Parts: sequence; structure tokens; C-alpha cells
Amino acid sequence: MIARGTRSCPKLRAHPAPLRLALGLLCWLGLATGLPAQSPSEDAANISLSPYETALLNYKNGHFDAALGAIEAAEKMKSGDPATDILKARILTELLKFDEATKVLNDLTGNAQMTPALNTAQALAFGDLCLRKRSFNEATKFYESLLSAKPNDPDLTLKLIYARIGAADLTAAAKYASLLKPFDSAIDPLDPKRPGKPCYYFAKAALGQATGDASSAEEDIETSRTVYGNTVTEHYLKTYLELFAPVNQSATPSTAPVPATNAAPAKP
Repeated sequence: MIARGTRSCPKLRAHPAPLRLALGLLCWLGLATGLPAQSPSEDAANISLSPYETALLNYKNGHFDAALGAIEAAEKMKSGDPATDILKARILTELLKFDEATKVLNDLTGNAQMTPALNTAQALAFGDLCLRKRSFNEATKFYESLLSAKPNDPDLTLKLIYARIGAADLTAAAKYASLLKPFDSAIDPLDPKRPGKPCYYFAKAALGQATGDASSAEEDIETSRTVYGNTVTEHYLKTYLELFAPVNQSATPSTAPVPATNAAPAKP
């Protein structure tokens, strides 16, 4: 069985709201810093969180019911805000409320506040929604529509690999996997070509599972733990387990999860 670890996020205490939100977004969008740190929820009593921030942190930490309540409060404060709606759709997706999530994303069409970046975020949320409900061909369409906007993006490539494996198109999955590169300790740590995410190893693991080589798949995930650490690996393991874990395998963390954030939201 694949071991599960804890997930953490950079400590947010004593930072102004924009920086807290930026750090939270780093965690949510891939834990890009990879720094060992304390969960922001542990300092919730000492900082003032907006409803959107509260929703974002609870979403990141897996407390989706609490996140939904907070994002609904954020909607009341800022109706029609695309970023709020996209986060709400992501929360609804995690709660398996696929029809509601689809409506929220569809309703963004024609919103005058949409920007190219938000259009990309909307399409990515649509792709992730389709992937989660195992509509693999539809997920592929959304992900492929983003290839020009996010060229050489390893996360997007990994999701395309997952979608093609789900659709039993191993040829296309292997083609996309060939675009990913493994960690290379010989490369200068500051070299921008050095892989900063474990997408290569999760792609290998997914292809291993798809071809019946579960032992190799677990080895690849353990390699990710060795190279990138538990925090980053756990972030990627969630989606992998949802798609490829054996039916009898537990996806429950081996340690206590970060508690939900219940701090009073900041006044608008």
C-alpha cells in the first residue's frame, strides 16, 4: 500500500492579506515552494481571513463542506466575481456535485469581468471536473484546448496523460509522457530546466498501473517522495489515488488532517 503523509502550507501569520492569499494560492496550485512549514489553519485565531481566503484554505486542506460555506459568504460580498465562482465550482467538484459545478462554470460565459487568465482557469476547472467524474474524452478536450496557453506545463501534461489512460488510449498517454523529464541531480539547482514537480514519476506510475505493473508504480511514487518530499508528493497523490488506486486501497491520510479554518471573516 502507498504510504500517506501530511500536507502543509507556508505559515501565513503576520503577513498582510494579499501575501497570505498569494501563499495560499501557491499551496493550492501545486505547493510550488516545496518548503516545510506550518499549516495556516493553526494560526487562524491570530489572523483575519476574508470569506474567500477561508474558502481557499479549507479547500486546500480538504475541508470541502467548510469551504463551501465560506465561498457562499464570499459570493454575497462580491456577486459575479469570476475567481470566486471558479473556486466555488472546484469545491462543488470535490463534493461530487458535478451538475452544480458545471452550471457555475457555464454561467461565467459572457461575464464582462473574465480575462484571458480567468478563461484559462475556467477551462482548467472544466477539465478537472470532467476528469473527476471520469469523463475522460471530455477532459482531454479541455486540457488540449489549453496547450497553447500553457505550453510545456508539466501539470497540464500529467492531466492529459491521466485522461488518455482513463480513455484506454495508452499510445497517446505514452506520447505525452515522453514530454516529461525525470529529476537530474547533475543539473545545477538554479537551472530553470531542472524539474520542479514530480509529474514525470506520477506519469510513470499511472502508466505502470494501466499496464498491470503495480510494483513499478509504487516505486515511482516512492522516488517522488525521496526527491520532492512528502508534502509535494501528497499533493499529487490525491488525484492519482482517485483515478488509479485499487478498490480496496485506503485513501485516508495516515496522520490527522489539518483542522478546518473557522476564523471569523474580515469585514468587507
